[in-house]
Amino acid sequence: MSPLYNRCCLNCGNERIDVWEPIESKDPLCECGTLMERGYASKAPSVIGDECDVTVKHGLCHPDGTPRRFRSKAEMAKVAKARGMTNYVQHQGTRSGDKSKHTVRWV
Repeated sequence: MSPLYNRCCLNCGNERIDVWEPIESKDPLCECGTLMERGYASKAPSVIGDECDVTVKHGLCHPDGTPRRFRSKAEMAKVAKARGMTNYVQHQGTRSGDKSKHTVRWV
């Protein structure tokens, strides 16, 4: 199976997105006559969704203290903003160093 590539012309700026071609293929010619080079997309190839399914027992729960269920991150952020709260994440490493076993490097 051949991979997808993006092609761009450095002369006129013409782009071809998600071109299906073999790895060993030669650079094609652009309409302006210049070779088109393989390039990288300027944005991620997928979209991170807003949906979630979280039951909150502290902080953003109902006013009477019962747990509250959120189905979207936007809804959770709206309630937090209305209550004057800010999302805060704190990195905690291990005793032997700064790395956490839960930290993953995405490459």
